Parts: sequence; C-alpha cells; structure tokens
Amino acid sequence: MSAWVPRAIIALVVAGVTISIIPISVGTGGPTSVSYEGRVEVQRLIAGIKQDAARLGDAEAAVEMELFTDVRAIPGATFQVDVVDPIVEEFVREGRAQISIRHFSFGRSGVTEAAIAAGAAGEQGYQWQFAELVMRNLSEAGPQGIDEVFLKDIAEITPGLEIDEWEEAFASELEAQAADTAYESAVETDGKLALDLKLPAGPAVVITGIGGVETLSNTPTLDEVRAAIERVEVADAGLAP
Repeated sequence: MSAWVPRAIIALVVAGVTISIIPISVGTGGPTSVSYEGRVEVQRLIAGIKQDAARLGDAEAAVEMELFTDVRAIPGATFQVDVVDPIVEEFVREGRAQISIRHFSFGRSGVTEAAIAAGAAGEQGYQWQFAELVMRNLSEAGPQGIDEVFLKDIAEITPGLEIDEWEEAFASELEAQAADTAYESAVETDGKLALDLKLPAGPAVVITGIGGVETLSNTPTLDEVRAAIERVEVADAGLAP
C-alpha cells in the first residue's frame, strides 16, 4: 500500500462552488481530513489590492483606517467577516481607503504567536491573507488552541506565501523576543497603541481623513463604519449637522 502524502490540496467543484480539503497525516493511523475554509474567498477578496506589511490598500488613499483585532478570538473573526470584509470590497478595493491591521489581545495574554506569524507573512506581502485564513479556521485549531502546527498549516494554504521564508521570519521573531526582554516587536507596539487609545477588549477601528479622526470601539456595526468613513472623507465633517 502506498504511503499517505502528508499534505495535499484537492480542489472539488460542486455546483459551481470550490472547496479546499487538506488531508493531514497524523501519527501512524493514516490521514485525518481537516477542511480549511475560505482560501478561495480570501483570495478573491484581497487579490489585486496593494499590500505592504500591515497595510492593505493604496498608500495614497485619502482615508486611513486602523483595525485593532485579535486574530485568535471569535469576536474578531466574526467582525472580520461581517464588517471588515465588506469595507475592503467597498472602500479599500475602490481606492477610497487604506486599512492597517493592529494586533490587539482581547484577553490577558500579551504578544501571541498567531500575531507574530501574521507579521511574518506580512514580510512577503501576505499578512492580510494569512490573518483572514486564521480567523476563518479557528474551529480547526484543536484542543490546545492555536499552536505552531496550526499556523504552519495556515501558511501552507496562504496563496503565494513562500513557506521557507515565512518559517525563517517567524522563528527569527520568536528568538529575538526570547533572547532580549527589552526587545519590542511590532505586535507589542500595536498593543501599546491600543492601550494609549484606551480601547476596551473587542474589535475597534480608528478612521482618519481630511475631516478628522473617529475612533469606533466596542465592535461597531458595518453601517457605523461606513458612516464614519464618509464623514472623514470631507473637509467640513466636523461642521455637519
């Protein structure tokens, strides 16, 4: 009998819907099928939009948005699908806004491996795809929660990501933090910014434009974010009735 292939991506097209199924070999008992969701949808959402490290969108876009989220948390994942993804489609893809992801722990723990792994993907220009895929597949993280095995699996299904380069960047960041207690990562800087803004635990968005700055915390709705973008797009937003 032939040995199991450790990982293989099988594309199935059923009634026009593409589904990615990734069998992962574990132990000696053959593969366990783990269905990672959203690969095709995430690529459709983000492909073709300029991306640089944490930023998604044209650097010259008039409205700047900062998304404070925890990629490990269900509330962050829900907010991503319900609010952030439509904003990407409506405003970022159209060049009206740019958005940067800021990693903000909703719990008591500080810097997380998931955030560091996303940052490592960002060095190749794929942080948003990686973060989206983590959040869409939290249910597949296993009993121990998000660990390096899960993150490696997400890296392997992130379109365009060079795995060896990602692993090197991820390991380098972890080593830098372990070797120097004074070392401050980009993820820690994000967390300090959230504290400076006195953001409560939960998804938040800071929106800046010619019309001013608006901070929306406590999981704002899609309509609230849309309205805030439209207000800061105009110079006299502060004078509007």
